[in-house]
Amino acid sequence: MTTAAPLKFDIILSDGFVSTEMSGVVDVLRLTNRVMGRPVFEYRYVSVAGGDVKSSADTWVRSDPLPQIPDADYAVFLGNSDLSFTSRYIERSVHAYSYAGAQVILLAEAAAMYIAANPDSVTGHTTHWENRVLLEENKGIFDVETRLAVTGERVITCAGLIATYDVMLQIASNHISKANILTVSSILLLDHVRAFETKQPGTADVLHNSSDPTIDRAIRLMQANLEEPMTTQALADHLRLTTRSLERQFRRHLGRSPGRFYRELRLIRAHNFLVNTNMSLSEVATACGFGSNFGRAYREYYGKTPLKMRKEKTVSKNESKG
Repeated sequence: MTTAAPLKFDIILSDGFVSTEMSGVVDVLRLTNRVMGRPVFEYRYVSVAGGDVKSSADTWVRSDPLPQIPDADYAVFLGNSDLSFTSRYIERSVHAYSYAGAQVILLAEAAAMYIAANPDSVTGHTTHWENRVLLEENKGIFDVETRLAVTGERVITCAGLIATYDVMLQIASNHISKANILTVSSILLLDHVRAFETKQPGTADVLHNSSDPTIDRAIRLMQANLEEPMTTQALADHLRLTTRSLERQFRRHLGRSPGRFYRELRLIRAHNFLVNTNMSLSEVATACGFGSNFGRAYREYYGKTPLKMRKEKTVSKNESKG
């Protein structure tokens, strides 16, 4: 019996790439080969200039330079820890790989860069929820999908991080049997592969573990009104509760008042803008529903003033680039 040639993956790295995403790609490929007992997939690391590329975790990977004429079956672009959405090669490289017939997969920041360069087709793409918020504030780009992954006409865009495993397992399932995919998943200790349509968990899901539908509805209202916060009374009225009942449910399920929880959501969003964008402090405050009390509220929560936090993050980023 003739064995098909291995399918080729180019894993395109950028400075500060996320190690979790690299592992998500490579682990699925190598474990598939192991389970199948033959090289179903082969892969190589690629970067713009080639050479050693540093991850956000300070690990290094040696890479080949981007090929002038791609010959891969799949091209996976990894995100990095820089949410500024600037790229000199993403758009050009996506076109080159697509033109050569490769399936392109864009993870997290790589997806956000592509979306920023193609704002007219945002409804057909997704990225990590942090990037989605910044695209809205920095680029005025709305309607980015909230799913783990989206298959578009030219590319698959993905939220990245752990969702990388889901995407790669789905891709591997196109080439090996269901039984073998289940074996690969079990080795990775994954009890199931999430569908692309699965909604991303967001900030609220990180902050609470409530199974109470009223609390969940209240948090969704808060998330939808971060720039112009609703009062506790307005929240209670919308949910058809008394303010006392809403306060009691929040304290029982989350151990804090609705007002305190709401402020946390807004401060977390403000911090995200502060360290990942060039928005002025007043713009950050306004975008997160704060007035002249922003500096004090931020310092109480993070232990530093907004200006000091921004200076420290700027120095850290410059040192990592050096």
